[in-house]
Amino acid sequence: MNLQLRHVTEDNFFDIINLKSELKQEKEYKLFESMVGSNAFFIAFASVKGWINRAIYDGDTLIGFATHGFDKEHNRYEMVSMMLGHKFQGKGYGKPALRAILDDMIHEYDCKEIYLSVIPENESAIRVYTALGFEPTGEIVKAFVDEHIYCLKVS
Repeated sequence: MNLQLRHVTEDNFFDIINLKSELKQEKEYKLFESMVGSNAFFIAFASVKGWINRAIYDGDTLIGFATHGFDKEHNRYEMVSMMLGHKFQGKGYGKPALRAILDDMIHEYDCKEIYLSVIPENESAIRVYTALGFEPTGEIVKAFVDEHIYCLKVS
């Protein structure tokens, strides 16, 4: 495994927006997939929020995508989105990819806490998040669907 985070560029833009978290999404172009917003949605949203997008690669293979930034409304740093393409799920990428994104955030912002939201039905994501130290805050955010908030205290 040779994970790298890269910027979204003209060269990888279409590959990123075509990367889907579920096979059934391959032929559809929706703003929201069942467990995550589309990559196109987050690229656009990041452009107006001042957030950072990262393409996740294993060597030269695009495997995922993430967005992070400072949420001014809640005065906190958030991993706004992280997804792995459906072909790369269940292959041991979840924790290393999440660690890479968290390291990127810590380096970029020197933050002491990192927040994220997750759909309660996304049990596999919750297992990865809690395994790396995220804890539920009890807060629920009203997004496209209700999402539970988790926090990681950075030491």
